[in-house]
Amino acid sequence: MKKIIYSALCLAALTTAYAFTDACDAMLFFKEGSSVTFTSYDDNNKVSGSHKTVYSKVTKTGGTVSATASAEYFDKKGKSTGKAEYIMKCSGGTIMIDMRMMMPQQQADAYKDMEMTMEGNDLEFPSTLTVGSTLKDATMKMSFKPKGSNSPMPMGMTFQVNITNRKVEAKESITTPAGTFECYKITEEVETKTMFGVKMKSVNWFSPEVGNVRTESYKENGKYMGKTELTELKK
Repeated sequence: MKKIIYSALCLAALTTAYAFTDACDAMLFFKEGSSVTFTSYDDNNKVSGSHKTVYSKVTKTGGTVSATASAEYFDKKGKSTGKAEYIMKCSGGTIMIDMRMMMPQQQADAYKDMEMTMEGNDLEFPSTLTVGSTLKDATMKMSFKPKGSNSPMPMGMTFQVNITNRKVEAKESITTPAGTFECYKITEEVETKTMFGVKMKSVNWFSPEVGNVRTESYKENGKYMGKTELTELKK
């Protein structure tokens, strides 16, 4: 009897593992060569910029799937303003996004020739979301100093992001130029710190298949700042 129960438990665990792997494989981020393009709009709904991310180097290690996300940023006229690269992972049906993607491209370029140390945790999205649930907070702190220097960090040479109070508010259908997607509406508070702290609120419409479809940004007082939405995708 014990052997039967043990075998059943092993089978259940194996089935669950395969289910999680399938959930990860179904996500756009982990399909070699897939890409997404986002367009940003200001508070007057005028284009302020865009960025395209291509997913590559998809690997599987144990129960974790990972991919390299290579992003290129453009200004409102379509001129390239810089590139960035970060890692995305999926394990146990949970997407984990490298928080380095939160650093503004201008700051990343300014610090590219310096030594960097980073601490914090990934931004997580469970593949199975439930309206009313709360998601894990995420934080990142990056410190920079001239290469080969042992001097203390001068003011302004750190960059920190805290994402808190992440709540799944609703399930909604969202239409953009890239198509129509079933999304979960997630609200959160975002604080960035360099020399001064800036607080804002954002509303994300997240699709477990393709990721964020639309993000609206608001000042701490609730004033609308603009949005970024998915305008093109390649599977």
